[in-house]
Amino acid sequence: MDQKIKKFSGAAVFFTDRKKISDFEKTIKNLPKNSIIIIREYDLDKNLREAFAKKIISLARVEGLRILVGKDIFLAKKLEADGVHFSDFDKLPLQFFKKKSFKKKFIFSFACHSEKSFLKSKKLKTGMLFFAPIFPTTSHVGAKAIGLKKFAEITFKHRDLGYFSPRIYALGGINSENIKSLRKLPIAGFGAIDFFKKD
Repeated sequence: MDQKIKKFSGAAVFFTDRKKISDFEKTIKNLPKNSIIIIREYDLDKNLREAFAKKIISLARVEGLRILVGKDIFLAKKLEADGVHFSDFDKLPLQFFKKKSFKKKFIFSFACHSEKSFLKSKKLKTGMLFFAPIFPTTSHVGAKAIGLKKFAEITFKHRDLGYFSPRIYALGGINSENIKSLRKLPIAGFGAIDFFKKD
């Protein structure tokens, strides 16, 4: 893991997927320092997902890692997670992201799947902004990849807006080879699943 991460200096974000990862303890233990974990598992019912989230949070806290819960603000608050993650597939009112009712360092993460969505997300004032999928991905088979060239054009085009550059993350199909191509882009980091597998 360390050798792969050395090829990219940005922050690493691990998205959980129990269908791909069988040993979360080993995987989380081997994540780079200061990594962030985003809990997915959207197919689980409410109780099972909460139990899964508690397990992941307990493992992450041992390593001093931050945790975000996908698409469930109430669960994120209940388990005292560090933030919540949504995407442009979720129909959310802008007032949902007002931060008065959240702790000071609570993180709002958002995933975009088009440049149009990317620009609209500016209104959400999110702390982390994922653009996906950059490369073909097994998590969403058949989804059209944005491609490195287009992603580079977008990130450089908007890097002077101030709001975007420090918060943009690449997501989708990232592996030990293509991660090298992200090194020179003005982005904060990357998110992945398979990249972190330690089974």
